[in-house]
Amino acid sequence: MRLSNFCLALVIFTGCSSQQNVNRQPASVSQGIAYPANASWDMSQIRGSTYTSFLKTKLKPALDKLGDSKNGGGGGFKNIGSAAFKSQSVFLDSVTLAKYKGAKWNRSSKSYEGGLSDEQIESVYDSLKAIKPTSTVDSLSYYDRDDKTWPAKNDMALALKEARVNAAPFDLATLYALTGGFGVKVKLDENNFNYHVLYLTGKTNPHVQVMSGRSFASAPGRGVADATDPEYLKDLSKYLRATKDQKPFYRNLILSLADSDVSGWPLVSNLGQSVLSDFFTVYTAEAVRHLMVNLQQGNHPWEIDLAAVTFVSSVSAELGKVVTDGKLVEGDLGAWFAPSPNNVEGGPKRSGIGITRKDRKKFQFAIHKFEMTQEDGKELIQKIQSIIGARSKNDVIQGVFEYLSNEKTPESMGPRAEKIADLMAEFIELAREDANSIALNL
Repeated sequence: MRLSNFCLALVIFTGCSSQQNVNRQPASVSQGIAYPANASWDMSQIRGSTYTSFLKTKLKPALDKLGDSKNGGGGGFKNIGSAAFKSQSVFLDSVTLAKYKGAKWNRSSKSYEGGLSDEQIESVYDSLKAIKPTSTVDSLSYYDRDDKTWPAKNDMALALKEARVNAAPFDLATLYALTGGFGVKVKLDENNFNYHVLYLTGKTNPHVQVMSGRSFASAPGRGVADATDPEYLKDLSKYLRATKDQKPFYRNLILSLADSDVSGWPLVSNLGQSVLSDFFTVYTAEAVRHLMVNLQQGNHPWEIDLAAVTFVSSVSAELGKVVTDGKLVEGDLGAWFAPSPNNVEGGPKRSGIGITRKDRKKFQFAIHKFEMTQEDGKELIQKIQSIIGARSKNDVIQGVFEYLSNEKTPESMGPRAEKIADLMAEFIELAREDANSIALNL
């Protein structure tokens, strides 16, 4: 997941006091981390509506309730101390837990080392409860590089000082919110869960606040983990290389977005389910950010970028190539993620799948253009466009995902949801078979 700009400069706090056991085994994910009932949803209960309508009407308002009332939120939450951390941290993947306890990545051993002990973390969380009975997402996330007094305005920084513990406030705040249920939880099915914490409302400064928040997912055989865009693309590549019949994966992805229907996920391999779960983690995070600007086209449409790159990756992986600087070159799927060309020395280091949007769209145009010359491809495109309308008429992939993340799209697609899922799965499989011919258009 994309790091918040608020936390990037917090590296000045380096927590490392005791060795952390990173071989800890994840607990069963059958029930997930305990979250309040009004902040927990089961996808089976919202089936029949588009996922975007659920995010807009249910999930984002629940996140907003945890924010500062001055920023359009509900006023925050009562601090809970160490109890939730002690009982709920067992659900976290060992590497993720070590990371948020302040451990540092050792390139030689390829593991996180050091970090805070459980006792230190419990001391900090109990201090927070004592000195600040009520917090908000804003007060835990607060950071302003130009404000030298920011530690006095950050609740976790105050608690760290009180407990005499040296660590990164945002890392400890993320762990605190995740294990304490200060966010929202989505049960995708019996084996897959998403968690979303520390999102600002976006109601006072959306173009800055879109960088807030962290999201996590658990999947079969894996505890709750923080998947980054590069890790997602790496796992997607591994899955696509190992899977001959990719239509069930892509059909389930579309049906989950169009109808909130995940009933077919068990038909996908455990690795495929893990990729789907991580997809929905990132998609939810980016859609929440996009909702901060009312899903305006061209303003932070990162969930659309994620969905589109996931689809073109079927063809990209088949070729072993990506488009970079307008040219088709050898490369793995990780090349669809890039640092921002606007990064400057000493400033925030922004990056993402959206950075390669122009190149990815060129790839999408080539797919659309070639398939329009084929009788079966043209028929599929026309059937899809009869559902979504004429948007992005020269790029059916972009058109579908813009349609599924749009204020004007009906809250329920009815039978059209299964139809578009079937058509898109068939279309991307056809494009994968035609990969070499498509490459000639690039």
